[in-house]
Amino acid sequence: MQKNKQRGITLIALVVTIIILIILAGVSIQMIVGEDGLITMAKNAKENTGLAEVQEEKGLNELTKDMNNYVPMKVAEARQKGEFFYENTLLEDDLGNRLKVPNGFKVASDSATKVEDGVVIEDSDGNQYVWIPAKTGEGIIIHTTVGDRRMVYTRVAYSKNIPTDEIDEETNSKKIIHSDTINHYYTQAMSTDEEKSVDANGGYYIGRYEAGDKESTEANKMRTATSNQENTITIKKGQAPYNYVTYTNAKKLAENMGTVQEYTTTETKLPSSYAWDTAISLIQIKNNDYGQVSEEGNYKDTTFSYIDVAGTEQIKEIKEPGVVVTTGQTIAVSNIYDLGGNMREYTTEEYSDETLPVTDRGGYFNCNSFDFAAGYRDYNDGTGADKYGMRVALYFKVENE
Repeated sequence: MQKNKQRGITLIALVVTIIILIILAGVSIQMIVGEDGLITMAKNAKENTGLAEVQEEKGLNELTKDMNNYVPMKVAEARQKGEFFYENTLLEDDLGNRLKVPNGFKVASDSATKVEDGVVIEDSDGNQYVWIPAKTGEGIIIHTTVGDRRMVYTRVAYSKNIPTDEIDEETNSKKIIHSDTINHYYTQAMSTDEEKSVDANGGYYIGRYEAGDKESTEANKMRTATSNQENTITIKKGQAPYNYVTYTNAKKLAENMGTVQEYTTTETKLPSSYAWDTAISLIQIKNNDYGQVSEEGNYKDTTFSYIDVAGTEQIKEIKEPGVVVTTGQTIAVSNIYDLGGNMREYTTEEYSDETLPVTDRGGYFNCNSFDFAAGYRDYNDGTGADKYGMRVALYFKVENE
């Protein structure tokens, strides 16, 4: 009897033990895999840690960006690194002037380190632009080696063109008379987007070279009257100039370049009269009469050696008729080439003669440097010829600032 009693107690204890273990197991499983279990808690902890790391990295990036706004990288350092920036980035030149490099660009290896000498940026395809500091209204003060200068985004009359104080009602801009023998005049309303962009960013960029034709250059040919009106624009040295182009196509090509090159924070345009004249203002820090006399260009009264589109060295002589040369073969001022002679370049300024409404700037290969300098305005019908080319201006998009 005693033996049986002991066995019964053992079985009851075993059953109770099993039940307890099952309960404990259920509780443990629930604690591990339940909605608020250890696994869920561990998973949540991992996710929270990851989010915290992301937030921390974001915070560090914002802090770095804020610090860069106060102590930006030097242009010389950015040039040495040769790295592309993946957001709009503030830089500082040797004299303390600040400028902004757009997303997707780097400082070119042959860029100057002072704004007055021409800070050059370059996209992933090698197209190059030069920074032009400016603001509207009272302008912006920049430091130069010859003292402080005020850079205003504005129109200026040069050469034979005559400035006036007469306001054109349609454009709300001052009329610039063509000459003392022709009373038609030039006008241009300031673009709201340009004004906002220049004021917000302290300047804009202009093509280092007049526009070139990629396909013609690759074929070792200069453009002709039958060349494709929709070939690819390049802004590089040694290109066949994009002449024989109508004004309408030039404007479209310039405006589409930013899309073709996939610029994300900038847009491209034909230069306005404001962009053209302000670029001359920068150049005149180095050469104070460039708007009036730009003998650095390719004119019939200049001589220099150059590399033709086939890569052969040639001598350009003083003779008539002149000869078109590839981009970037003349003397640069502030790292900008051919703003004077080689091509006359279209701008978006308007001319009051309805039969000749298109405005071009500068001289060209078959005229002289003294009468048709970089600042000179002329008119044409926009149908295109050998002497008409274009340049591209680059602005930060207003909505991204």
